[in-house]
This record gives sequence, C-alpha cells and structure tokens, in this order.
Amino acid sequence: MRFKYEELSSAPLLINSIYEGGAKKNPAADDPLTKLFKVNGFIKSVGNRGGFRKSRKEKNGKVTNEIAYSVIFSSRKVKEWPNIYDESTGIFIYYGDNREPGNNYLSTKQKGNAWLKEIFEKAYGPSEARKTIPPMFVFESTGVGVNVEFLGVAVPGIKGKTMEQALELKTYGEPQNQFQNYKAHLTVINIEPEGVNRAWLAQLKDINGDTLKYAPKEWINFAKNGPHGVTPINSERMVTIDNTRSVVLQSEKQYLRKVRTTQGKFRECLLKETPTCKVCGMNIRELLVASHIKPWRDSDDIERVDFFNGLLLCPSHNAAFDAGYISFDNEGNIILSNLLNKENKELLQLNENLKIKLDSRHIYYMDWHLTNVFKK
Repeated sequence: MRFKYEELSSAPLLINSIYEGGAKKNPAADDPLTKLFKVNGFIKSVGNRGGFRKSRKEKNGKVTNEIAYSVIFSSRKVKEWPNIYDESTGIFIYYGDNREPGNNYLSTKQKGNAWLKEIFEKAYGPSEARKTIPPMFVFESTGVGVNVEFLGVAVPGIKGKTMEQALELKTYGEPQNQFQNYKAHLTVINIEPEGVNRAWLAQLKDINGDTLKYAPKEWINFAKNGPHGVTPINSERMVTIDNTRSVVLQSEKQYLRKVRTTQGKFRECLLKETPTCKVCGMNIRELLVASHIKPWRDSDDIERVDFFNGLLLCPSHNAAFDAGYISFDNEGNIILSNLLNKENKELLQLNENLKIKLDSRHIYYMDWHLTNVFKK
C-alpha cells in the first residue's frame, strides 16, 4: 500500500507500505514519520532527525522522561554503520551510537548504547520486565525524497541466541584510536495482515496505558516468552497478482513496476472476457481502458486486482464513469447524473435505456461507486 502525506495522521502501519513525505522541499518539514506517529490526544510525536527517534509517554498533558516507543530509521547512507535487514530471516542489525575513540561506549550523548543494553537485559529477563520494553518500529528510506517504507515491529534478541550473541560488543579502529560499539540483532516479528492498530500507540503513549492492549499477538507472545519464543516475520511474502494483501516493495522503482504489472494483468483479464466497451461496443483494443469501479486509490491490494472491480470502457465512457457522471444499478441499468445536459448526453450517446451485463460479484463495487463517486 501507499499513503500520501496528507493521509499519514490516520494511516495504518502496514508492512512494506510506503509513506510519502510532504511537498515543502524542506526535509524537516516534509518528514513523514513525525506526522505518521502523531497520536490523537497527545502532544509530542517522534523527532524529525536521526536514525533513532523516541516518543515519550505523557501524563495529564505533560511529557514524561519514560520512552513510549521508538522509531528506527535507516537512511542507507551511513556506509560505516550499515544497518542491515535480512528479509529471509527477519533479522535487523542495528549499530549503537558510540563513534568516538576514547569514549566509553555507555557514555554517549544520546545514551543509545545504554538503552540497547537495558532493553536486551529486559528481553532476556523475566516476563514483567519485557512488558516495559518500548516497541521499536523499523523504517527504511525508499531512496526517493523523504519517502519511507515500514519494515515492521522489532524486538531485541534472536531465537536460539544468548544475549551476548544477540548484543555484540565490538571493538573498532586502530590500536591507538580504538573504541567499542554495540552491534544489536533485532527480530522483526510476524504481525497481523491488517498491521499495527493505532489504538496501541495511544495506550503506549499514556503513562497509565495498558501496553499489551491492542498490541500485535506476536508482541504479546514476546512479552510472555522472550526472544526464544518469537516468530519472525513471514519471509514468503511475494508480489503476486491474486491472493496477497501485502505488497513487498524494496524501492520506489519496484513499487512502480508492481503498479504497471498489476494494471497490465488486470486489463488482460477484462479483455479476455469481451474486448469491447461495455457501454457502446467500441472494439479498438488499443483504445479500451480497464476502469476500476472502486478506484485504485481507494482499493486494497486484493480489490485492485479483482476482475469484478473492473469494466472495459472506451476513453469517453471511462472518463464519464471515473468522474461520476454515469453509474449502474444492481441490474446493470445506467444511471445518468443530473449534471449531464441533453447536449452532452447526445454527444456521449447516452440514454436512460442503456443496460450492461453485471455479475452479482460486481454489485459490492458498483454500490461503492454509486455512494462515493457518482455525482447526484
């Protein structure tokens, strides 16, 4: 799925979805993560800079020092510290924030390594401690503007690994300029297809909230059983034309390729049925348009490729249908908008006696079109 900047304050958090930035041409002002994680009823979101962004809990309209959740953002631009996501295993490698020779690795300005140590100790500790770990939402730059892709919800640790193996303390640099930094292994967990419930974010933000209420089932499983009991994200999510709600998009180029492929196959299916305009019978294949009854922008990934969400129309009747000047009832009878005058009806060769063949499986989409697109 893809969400425009204007939609972000209410957009769901869906795996592999793309969230677009704003259009002010100012990276800070256009940052999509700040808007995406602004929760209704709370003051602060996450910051608009850096690879590790915290959102703090709030109490009676005031921000506390306790972390509610964090956003890990990988820009893929820091070559020395390449955060790496392995889709086949669901493992995300994240480096700590100590980069200065001679500096103690737990004494960084942002306390990033100290925070990693704390959450890993909790992850491998008792259940009650794990319940206090702030969830981590992992995002990656798409490489175009400030657009980001949601990779998933991560937990500290790896199934079958000790804490020392999952949180490696590595030494870097030449002997005279050595320093230590953490190399953390996080597991991106398997969550429901409908994604993260925004109500969970509100519970996490509230100092008195229930951190497990509305949480993904696998997060609750992690809280109970720790890293050794988690199920990593399903690595078999593939781009298909038929039965998937998840769209695996590693870059904007892949997204555009997905759109072209999907629309091309959708049109091929409609052409195979009857290669003529449903309204007028025009049969020049190159000019026929595969029109979505429920528009692409409003459909989910299954609806976008559903044969019964489509009509094959000539350019003129496609434009009239898309703009809501014509629609059809459950029997296939044409419904003409009052905004069409007699002259335009004649130019478009439209009259009240026109009828098209519809299947019962078209009806859901046509009802949606009548309610949301048709100009009454």
